[in-house]
Amino acid sequence: MSLRLKRNYPLLVGLGLILAVLMFGFGSQRIVAYTVSGGRTGGAASQQYTSSIPLFDGSLVHSVQLLMDDETYDSMITTFRQTGEKEYFHADVVIDGIKITDVGVRLKGNASLRTALGVGFGGPGGFGGQPGQDPPSPAQGQPNRPGAANQPAGGPGGGRNTQVPLMIKFDEFVAGQKYQGYDRIAIRSSGINYDASMLQEPVTNSMLALIGMPATRTAYTGFQRNSEPERLFTISEVIEESFIEEHFANNGGVLYKAELMANLSYQGEDPSAYARSFTQETRVNDADLAPLIKFLKFISQANDSEFEQRLDEYLDVDAFAAYLAFNNLLVNTDSMAGMGNNFYLYYDNETGRMTILMWDANEGLGKHGAGGFDRRGSSADSASYDIYSIAPVRAGPGMRGGSNPLLTRFMASPKFKALFEQQARVIYRKIFASGAIEAQIEAYTRVVRQANASRSLVETSAYDSAVASVKDFVARRAAYLAATPLLSGQATAP
Repeated sequence: MSLRLKRNYPLLVGLGLILAVLMFGFGSQRIVAYTVSGGRTGGAASQQYTSSIPLFDGSLVHSVQLLMDDETYDSMITTFRQTGEKEYFHADVVIDGIKITDVGVRLKGNASLRTALGVGFGGPGGFGGQPGQDPPSPAQGQPNRPGAANQPAGGPGGGRNTQVPLMIKFDEFVAGQKYQGYDRIAIRSSGINYDASMLQEPVTNSMLALIGMPATRTAYTGFQRNSEPERLFTISEVIEESFIEEHFANNGGVLYKAELMANLSYQGEDPSAYARSFTQETRVNDADLAPLIKFLKFISQANDSEFEQRLDEYLDVDAFAAYLAFNNLLVNTDSMAGMGNNFYLYYDNETGRMTILMWDANEGLGKHGAGGFDRRGSSADSASYDIYSIAPVRAGPGMRGGSNPLLTRFMASPKFKALFEQQARVIYRKIFASGAIEAQIEAYTRVVRQANASRSLVETSAYDSAVASVKDFVARRAAYLAATPLLSGQATAP
């Protein structure tokens, strides 16, 4: 035996004993497909499940199977009904054939969730209406009436509930667990007004990415709980650290989520005054609401001259003008541009400026109409929605809302209104005049119809009818926009 081998002999024996223990203890266990990687968020190593199928590949309809027993699922629903809380429960999930064990699953959404469960808009977790109050019904004969009765059976509720939106959090119970680098994904329904085509969010997000704005990835999926039949849903990326890292040069800022009908008025220096309107999503332990409060104070208290001259010190005004123009052109009234919903604010601590981020567009493409949840306007009203509109959209009796001095003051300023119009022209040319939105609708419908032929994800006649309705809206919206003084002749403009 060589001198070097003699010196290292005890170490070799020790390693051999460790290997023997590992083989004895784990030799009968199944090896789960994952890699050790930093994932999309970088930093420390994490347990990451991988797949040969990219999670948001839009060229196919994915498959997501939730493995959760009836008792656990019913407890999740009951907890929300009784308390309004959306707590995470243990489950396994199979995504495109890859099983991820012990994930966290909770209910998500507001109006779409309460509509699916038939619990009304008051009571625990409600919007400020009377307990048990249901969303108002539209005028007789209008399409897409809210309510579970109009939604297909056999959604994520497995026959118990229909079209229930969910959040899957891979690392809720297993630290560092990810799927293709994602901590969470959203399982989305068609929203409060059921639409079999499910085109609103995928098309809207695709168009948002087309114009160069930060957009959450979205794709179609068949969703089933246990052995229940698959139904057509969408999966969506969640706005969190990884999203900020991808879209911003500086990812060390603070992300704030606007809650339902958030109030953007300054309400003093006490952070608790903003608890119902905003949630801090990142840097929770080493940052606070101070940048947000400072921003709200400025937009509420600055005089008109100061507002015009200094707003770009607090806000990315070009991005905000594009955000407003985009939502108004595509009639996404379930946004800050309408009801004050579904947006995030990212504070860049290096530039000192906020950026408004769009989130959750499943009520886009005129689905809410010009009249909000109650849809008092006809479908024609959606197609002729005023591109300058800043009036709050009706949100139903008793639902709380708030002031939005940013929106009203921005559009009242000649300087910023001109910026809005500039962005509107560019967006119109890229989305409508180019035919991009019609091409995207055709691409998505081909994908769904191909999958539906073998998987029966959605009733064919209902799907075809819904697609035709969306195409009709887009055609009428394009015609309306082309006839406006602002956009007339823009199809050939440079």
